[in-house]
Amino acid sequence: MSVSLEGAVDLHVHSAPDLIERYAYDLDIAREARNAGMRGLVVKSHVLPTVGRVDQVNRALGEEILYGGVALNAGTGGVNPEAVRIALELGGRIVWLPTAWSANHARQERRAGADSFVGQRLPGPDEELSVARDGSLLDETRAVIDLVAEHDAVLGTGHVTADEIETVVSACADRGADVLVNHPFFRITDLSIATQESLADRGAMLEYCAYAVDSTAEHSAERVAAAVARIGPEHCLLATDYGQVGNPPVDGLAAFARSVVDAGLSETTVQRLIRDRPADLLGL
Repeated sequence: MSVSLEGAVDLHVHSAPDLIERYAYDLDIAREARNAGMRGLVVKSHVLPTVGRVDQVNRALGEEILYGGVALNAGTGGVNPEAVRIALELGGRIVWLPTAWSANHARQERRAGADSFVGQRLPGPDEELSVARDGSLLDETRAVIDLVAEHDAVLGTGHVTADEIETVVSACADRGADVLVNHPFFRITDLSIATQESLADRGAMLEYCAYAVDSTAEHSAERVAAAVARIGPEHCLLATDYGQVGNPPVDGLAAFARSVVDAGLSETTVQRLIRDRPADLLGL
């Protein structure tokens, strides 16, 4: 039996158009979510803001089911407060710190011999992006956090280092900004449980993703269930990070939720992780 998606929200979905082939276009995924009774999906792109394009889908469907944001990579000029301001004023809900263009991600990929990530060119050593230095936020990062707080939006930690995540979460706590630690078990950002507990204690929300389970060695639904039990479900949510060819986000969320139930969490708890926690974070 699958977990019900009635009222569920997935904060991390990739869709077309993109630089690579995706499972489906925005409109098709939105229809699937609506048919499943979901309350919403947040569309993320590594290359361009998704605000605006989600509005077109919502207008076509006659209801608000897709939400957008902006990831701070090359397509926005990096950690660019003006790009963030525009995205938030257009209704963006999540601002993601650098992903593929973060120094953390880029260095790991270059060491592995890669020169691109999901179709986007990886930066060279003189182009890669950091959000903090020597434990202090860069001015542009601080400005981004201020904008997120002012617009009651959410800051996603992206693919930056564990030390940078620590600094960002502390700054968000001081500023009163909501912060979402993206896929804390993903191979690029794999955080210890002790670190995750510390981040949750400072107000961060932990986002456990299905794709991280698929793509990270020694990761599993059991690991997710154990983390939620230890950290507390009030600090956690489930998302998919799906949209790859062969990874449908809607069906994928139901399957991931069921796998976490099978791993030991109660169905009531998992319903809250896919429904209440993400909806609260988006202010729905």
